[in-house]
Amino acid sequence: MAAEEKWPPFCPFGLLVPHILPAQCYDELLVRFNLLHIPCLKILISKGLGFAIVAGSLMVKLPQIAKILGARSAEGLSFNAILLELMAITGTMVYSVSRSFPFR
Repeated sequence: MAAEEKWPPFCPFGLLVPHILPAQCYDELLVRFNLLHIPCLKILISKGLGFAIVAGSLMVKLPQIAKILGARSAEGLSFNAILLELMAITGTMVYSVSRSFPFR
């Protein structure tokens, strides 16, 4: 397939390939149904776990956000705890950027 070829938005190839799987892994796993292709399976599991961690991290905060919005107040939240969490996230981000980890 040509690199400049544009996939329609409803096409699973156009959704999966750029964000989750490389083109050769898409062909190997979903076209040829070779589900035991180890290199592509490792990529799929790694990306799946990454997305699951991000989704889980977002879902952890949803009850707190809903409570704050419902009460229309953030009274009772510990400023020090939120500051510590922000520092931890910032440290992780700085480390990842300094090591040139891919953010795709």
